[in-house]
Amino acid sequence: MPKSMKELNSNLLIAIFQNLQTAKQSINNVIEKVNDSRLKKELKIQFKEYDNLSESCEDLAKVYEIELVNNNFFTKARMWLSVNFATLMDKSNRKIASINIVGTTMGIIDLMSVLSDCKKCKKELFQFGKRVLEYEESNIEKLKPYILVENNKSNQSSSLSDEEYKNEVKKNNKQIKNSRTSNDEDIEE
Repeated sequence: MPKSMKELNSNLLIAIFQNLQTAKQSINNVIEKVNDSRLKKELKIQFKEYDNLSESCEDLAKVYEIELVNNNFFTKARMWLSVNFATLMDKSNRKIASINIVGTTMGIIDLMSVLSDCKKCKKELFQFGKRVLEYEESNIEKLKPYILVENNKSNQSSSLSDEEYKNEVKKNNKQIKNSRTSNDEDIEE
């Protein structure tokens, strides 16, 4: 049976809200393990924007008379355990960035699915969902440099100047592209 417009709008906004709450909790779970000042600053910026987006989501819920439902206890506990287990032996920038990129990617996939099912929702709600999706995509791009810097340098990146850090990222990006090109040539032969 087709869902009512009210139900579609509600499902969309609840999914967005839970996505935002998950992102905030994930950052909270991991930020205490971060030693690098650059990565910590980036995560704090992301948290603040997720918090602002959550407030906007709550405002939209009031306007459209939608009751938002937060993530349940088991979802929160599973996330906390997952982060703590994943960082038990490795608290490197690369590991922390990887955890956040994987979590953000999962959030993007969930949000894309919901948006594809809710194309007929209120335009304002749909546009808000797209805005959150774009923000999450940009966060992945901001975390990629922490993966691209060699692990031993990544752990010491606070001692690198901003310019040295950017050069290290560029160097690793170039090495990855070159290795892809040489692998492609091997395949063609």
